[in-house]
Amino acid sequence: MGKKSKPSISAPAPEAAGGLLKSIIYIVACLGAGITALTELSHHFPVIMAICGGGSSGCADVANTPYSKVFGVSVAYWGLLSYIVFIGLARYAEKLALPMASFLVGAELYFLWVMASVIQIYCAFCLVQFVNVLLLFALTLAWRLKSGDTFAAPSMWAAPVIILVSFAGFAAPVKFAARPVAVSTGEYLTYEGDKNSPVRVELFSDYQCGYCKKLEPEIDKMRKEHPGILIVYRDFIINSHQLSAVAVSYANGVALTSGPEVFLAARKALFDNQDKLYDHLKARLPDINFTDELKGRINAKVEADRKLAESLGVYQTPTMLIYHKGELAQKVSGYAPYDQFSRFLPR
Repeated sequence: MGKKSKPSISAPAPEAAGGLLKSIIYIVACLGAGITALTELSHHFPVIMAICGGGSSGCADVANTPYSKVFGVSVAYWGLLSYIVFIGLARYAEKLALPMASFLVGAELYFLWVMASVIQIYCAFCLVQFVNVLLLFALTLAWRLKSGDTFAAPSMWAAPVIILVSFAGFAAPVKFAARPVAVSTGEYLTYEGDKNSPVRVELFSDYQCGYCKKLEPEIDKMRKEHPGILIVYRDFIINSHQLSAVAVSYANGVALTSGPEVFLAARKALFDNQDKLYDHLKARLPDINFTDELKGRINAKVEADRKLAESLGVYQTPTMLIYHKGELAQKVSGYAPYDQFSRFLPR
């Protein structure tokens, strides 16, 4: 009797392999849409923002920059729309799926460039999204190559061009936009020290920012080692902090009605009571008569600080700007110990 031949194990048909890849692509696209939705929800719900590190995290700071919106609409909504378009193309116009995936890579490269080179702040949700888009692109490329249609090769070579063009389309306006010049008039409301000092430190902070509170002892060291320098306190409200706007109104109300010295004590108390800020404000807000005139002056001051921050590229708290004789000498973003920034403070 002749030997029975062993049944051969054939490789999966290209259609089966392509079908599996397509299913995985749908899963990755839906995952990306979920991350996008989670990112937007984190801007409104602190419990979700806690996943990214809370209100003092890079996620909160990035969300507070103008780069978190395109044409006035949150980039999260644009991202969600992009994923929906991609899924629709993958389902009904397969040949356009790879170009769309290439566009998404270019857009994500732009956001990575903004975080790394423009604002120097990183959002964990954004970084996860970047990895997800790269995976989606790689899977889509493999799927189109396995499809065997004549469009696969041309679209593969077009992919780098689409990536470059989409990145350049987003980045060019940011790179070449004329930034307004910040002019300081010397009319300070919340400050301490000598207004005529050749050294001026401008500190942008938020009363619910944990790193801002952590910086306060370092500011105390600076006061002790450099008495007489002018320190100007600027407001930078983190939108995800529910009590920040109220705390800012209270502090500026104190400054406008009672003067800089009383403001300094109120400012210190706000940071000292950061963990119980609601109760602290509730007990003190009735002491200030918030007339329409006072509200208008407070709003004008807060808006002026916001515009100054934008013109100087300040997008996170705390941020310290050190000036020598009116010229910006150093910008210190985030928490830094006194020994790290003291070398920029001439005696």
